[in-house]
Amino acid sequence: FFGACAGSTSGGMKLIRIMVAAKAAWREVKKVVRPHLIAPVKIEREAVPETMISNITGFILLFFGLLALASWGMTFFVTDLTTAIVSVIATLANIGPGLSGVGPNECYGWIPIGGKWILILCMLLGRLEVFTVLVMLRASFWRR
Repeated sequence: FFGACAGSTSGGMKLIRIMVAAKAAWREVKKVVRPHLIAPVKIEREAVPETMISNITGFILLFFGLLALASWGMTFFVTDLTTAIVSVIATLANIGPGLSGVGPNECYGWIPIGGKWILILCMLLGRLEVFTVLVMLRASFWRR
């Protein structure tokens, strides 16, 4: 799912997003104990704006939602659940080979055309970033 650094062109979830989300989650756990706590999320001693934290949270939820939806769609085209889920992970995160039917000794050639279209969409969303593609699909983007 992850491994790329900020600014990298590699796919998957960037490590900085995971770090910010983990720190924000830990802050929320601390707020359960002390409800009036004011503790900004900091990366390298700099406070991360709350809007950025909500954007990152939204991205992570959208990423996993797309993962679940595409995996469900792939179950109609492949025979085992492992291949369905891992093929989506491999394409959405652009990580290369997966496991089972799309492992290092296998290929995607046997997957029916409907499944390939799901994986093509996952590759596009993973490589160009989910928010970028969603912005490009908005009509207001093309009116300018």
